[in-house]
Amino acid sequence: MDFEYASPNPAAFDIANHFHEWTADYHSAMPWKLQPSVYPNHHQRRTFYESYLRTFSGIKPSEEQLRLLDFQVRVWSPASHAMWAIWGIIQAREELETDEDAEFEYLKYAQCRLNSFTENVLSLVNSL
Repeated sequence: MDFEYASPNPAAFDIANHFHEWTADYHSAMPWKLQPSVYPNHHQRRTFYESYLRTFSGIKPSEEQLRLLDFQVRVWSPASHAMWAIWGIIQAREELETDEDAEFEYLKYAQCRLNSFTENVLSLVNSL
């Protein structure tokens, strides 16, 4: 976990961020590249939402609650990508300023996150 980046966030932002982490393989040949094909499908997200909501209420969530949380996660999803894109740019800058060898392709990661941000925004707009 990246506890140094922890802060109070809307739950839907944190869930969106969690789902985006499903698409990352930091041990691959291209650890900076997200794999959207492994983003959790509808059933996986619904299972997560049911468990999450039941934990706080103690009862089975309604269909309306599940749909609302899924919508909220979709709305916050671009913000997660934007935050990590900015993080990647800052990390690349710090690396350039200190002349350290690149351990990670921060600019490629930032570009991937920016592309995902754009895709998420367009998808959200087109669904409204």
